[in-house]
Amino acid sequence: MAIQWPVIIEFGQGHDYAWAADLDEVTEHRLEAGDCLLDSLGQVHILSQTNGAGLYWQLEDEVVSVPQLNIRLQGYAAGLGVCCTSKLVVRTPMDAIALVAWLEQQ
Repeated sequence: MAIQWPVIIEFGQGHDYAWAADLDEVTEHRLEAGDCLLDSLGQVHILSQTNGAGLYWQLEDEVVSVPQLNIRLQGYAAGLGVCCTSKLVVRTPMDAIALVAWLEQQ
């Protein structure tokens, strides 16, 4: 299944995030194998690499756990100095994308 835009880029297994509207914006970031795209439908795409080959996006079988993503995003927001992070609640993948876009503007 194709990536459904917009997305969240999850760097370093949840320690940093970015928002991207399309593939051109994704390629502006320095991505490494293991980084993830969390798309607007909640699908997880992991940047993978086969021996000596280029990087490619591999679709995972399971969708993102929104409650777990919410916890990671609250931690990320706290690390950025946002107060009252317990009030930051995402209920859908699109909520999560909107939150990351908002955090980038802070």
